[in-house]
Amino acid sequence: MIIVGVWREMGYYMLLFLAGLQTIPRELYEAGRMDGANAWQRFWSITLPSLRPTTFFITVILTIGSLKVFDLILLMTDGGPGQSTLVLSQYIYEKGFVENQFGYASAVSVALFFICIAVTIVQFAVNRRQSR
Repeated sequence: MIIVGVWREMGYYMLLFLAGLQTIPRELYEAGRMDGANAWQRFWSITLPSLRPTTFFITVILTIGSLKVFDLILLMTDGGPGQSTLVLSQYIYEKGFVENQFGYASAVSVALFFICIAVTIVQFAVNRRQSR
């Protein structure tokens, strides 16, 4: 399932990285060449730090997307064998629409929302601490 998920989403995120790469000014690379930096040093000193906002955005979006994955698991395994691939969003679906426990499914949905918020806040805090 991981391979199929990566294959399905990779194009979108590569386009975002391409857009991030195109925002890096050429003058930075020229200055690095003038200072005698080789390609590897330019990559570590110019490209990666310049891609930090793009990488952060993609990391947040991927994390939230991984917490709410539903369609891929439902179609490929239906949560099985047993419940080994059951994820929270599919659990919400089963409780709400299969077992008609809409209140319980709503409560789990709110819990999933707060998990997404908490993970995003932690990512923002880590990003802010590393950018200092």
